[in-house]
Parts: sequence; structure tokens; C-alpha cells
Amino acid sequence: MTISRSRRSLFVDTKQNFNKKQVFIFGSIFASGCLSGAFLIALYIEYLHNPAFHSFVQAKGIFL
Repeated sequence: MTISRSRRSLFVDTKQNFNKKQVFIFGSIFASGCLSGAFLIALYIEYLHNPAFHSFVQAKGIFL
């Protein structure tokens, strides 16, 4: 806990401190989730608008 004083107020910092490793891990998980979602959206848009891709995916037995 950090306590700092100014002329008129007393500020108390009660937030927990995260170390750099925790922030990196949480950030990496969040970023990979965002990228996966973006990839799936792009794949779905490509699937909708490209008949060649549509037939290729169905020929492989993958149905979106």
C-alpha cells in the first residue's frame, strides 16, 4: 500500500500490483483471442463471397 500526501488530501493506493509476467500472460491470452475471432470472421466473409472457396471447403468435408 502506498500513501502519499499533498497539502490538502491524503491519497491511499490500495490496488494490487501486478508483475510484468502476469501482465504479459494476460495480454497474450487476450490478444490471441482477438486474433482468433478476427481470423474466423475473415474466413466466414471469404466463405460467403467466394464460390471457389465455398466449393473447395465443401469438397474437403468441412461445412461452416
